[in-house]
Amino acid sequence: MDRTYAALGAKFKDIAQAYEVLSDPDKRDLYDQFGEDALKEGGFPGGGGGHDPFDIFSSFFGGSSPFGGGGSSRGRRQRRGEDVVHPLKVTLEDLYNGTSKKLSLSRNVLYSKCNGKGSKSGASMTCSSCQGSGMKVSMRQLGPGMIQQMQHPCNAG
Repeated sequence: MDRTYAALGAKFKDIAQAYEVLSDPDKRDLYDQFGEDALKEGGFPGGGGGHDPFDIFSSFFGGSSPFGGGGSSRGRRQRRGEDVVHPLKVTLEDLYNGTSKKLSLSRNVLYSKCNGKGSKSGASMTCSSCQGSGMKVSMRQLGPGMIQQMQHPCNAG
């Protein structure tokens, strides 16, 4: 019985690691280009770093774990952009006494007529990454005379 639980635990760990790679576009691209070894060299996190290993069940079973217990009830958070850092010169006297300074920043925003897609709503455009097929093909050389060809969904557009 203990061996069964150990085998299930190992399988769950493998599934959680695979989900972590598939859910992160950067890790997924790294895996697609260089394989599992590239992730191991970069320190493949085994479910740590704030990642909820039960999120995989939320994506497959609509928020509930197949083992019962309801799973995670957290809502999907929108990924934040990077913080904006801008140097502002102030004197020690300004900090001590308090002062007001004006700061003007520029930022990129989506064009309201196309929402950043480059064409009007309803107009068709061919994806430059997959040529409209919806799938991308990548190849990796495994050794002399051995090539691995992988096909995965295009997420460019």
